[in-house]
Amino acid sequence: MRQECALNPRILNLMQLARKAGKLEAGSEACIRAMHRGHIHTIVVASDAAQRSKDRIKHELEKTGKATPFIIGGTKDEISLALGLKNTGIFGICDKNFAAGIAKHYSGDVEEPCK
Repeated sequence: MRQECALNPRILNLMQLARKAGKLEAGSEACIRAMHRGHIHTIVVASDAAQRSKDRIKHELEKTGKATPFIIGGTKDEISLALGLKNTGIFGICDKNFAAGIAKHYSGDVEEPCK
């Protein structure tokens, strides 16, 4: 099981750029709608998001049949503050290039233990 720790600042930076480019969905309902349209390439979930929300997103991902990366890290406050959004715990990246950059930086975090 992956450890949950603060998100890499580069991931937050990529999420900020995705938001400015209009390629970020915030909130579970918006992410689910975008998932069913095939727009989501990566899901980022705050570690303190409700377990029911995490389970619902995982279930919807399974229903789409698409192998979408599911990243857990950071807190709702940390991510929402960085993105300038209300207190939200689920974010969808709708651009494959932003998603690839996030996956690249997240895989580096997995190899190093959280401090």
